[in-house]
Amino acid sequence: MSNDVEESGSGTGAKAVLRISDLSRLTGIPVSTLRYWCDQNLLTPHVTTTGHRQFEQRHVAEAQNIQRLRKIQGLSITALRSAIVPAGPAPDPNETSSTVGDRLRRLRQAAKLTLRELSGRTGIDQKVLASIERTSLGGIPETKALASYYGLTLTELMAEDSTAGQQTVITPKSGGLLQPTLGSGLRIEQMASGKTMMDCQRWYIEPGIGSHGAYDHDGEEFIYVLFGQFQITIQGDKQHNLGQGESIYFPSTLRHAWLNPGQTTTILLWVNTPPTF
Repeated sequence: MSNDVEESGSGTGAKAVLRISDLSRLTGIPVSTLRYWCDQNLLTPHVTTTGHRQFEQRHVAEAQNIQRLRKIQGLSITALRSAIVPAGPAPDPNETSSTVGDRLRRLRQAAKLTLRELSGRTGIDQKVLASIERTSLGGIPETKALASYYGLTLTELMAEDSTAGQQTVITPKSGGLLQPTLGSGLRIEQMASGKTMMDCQRWYIEPGIGSHGAYDHDGEEFIYVLFGQFQITIQGDKQHNLGQGESIYFPSTLRHAWLNPGQTTTILLWVNTPPTF
């Protein structure tokens, strides 16, 4: 049996540790190419104190995906950086995933409402309300309805500090303001902050992730697909399937639901005006 694969940790939860030579053998990608991708931050292995790169099984799929994007879609390294969300450390569920839920709980308690009373006023099932407050993993229609009940937009509910200074220039190094998650597989990056007339966001949507229902609000919105596939259904029957480089513009008052129907992460530029999302 080969000694190339090691185990980190102990017990049944131990993870296999792959060397760069193992990753090359499993993917058919030259070691030199894998090193280059690591240097470009396309792959993010663990680096030991002695400078050795250690990979996990997930890196096999990541490397194969990069290879596919390079060969089939012909993406440059710069385009790959935009198309791939680096798999960093797993977020602490007590800090990230619960942020929106914690705020909703504080708003309810400040209004001196029980879950039953809030359910009666919003029409949202009491069990759903409890789940959203506990996990932050509710559907966007329900979470938006709760934000509206408290006189907030969903963006304001997610914003950690509404008094933060205005940010008008976003660079690849600084990035936008990463909003608290609204659910597993969805990441929203605020591309401008302050008293703006537009709500500019970059969305990262994992395969199979959708809005879990339709919603509407005031204003107008523009969506541009930077990478991947995006399906949006307007007024229940007008389905639009968009690919990379395609866009859609529509009144936000039309009920809309969305989904990533593809096999890779979808990246969107999503703009609402005025900021009513």
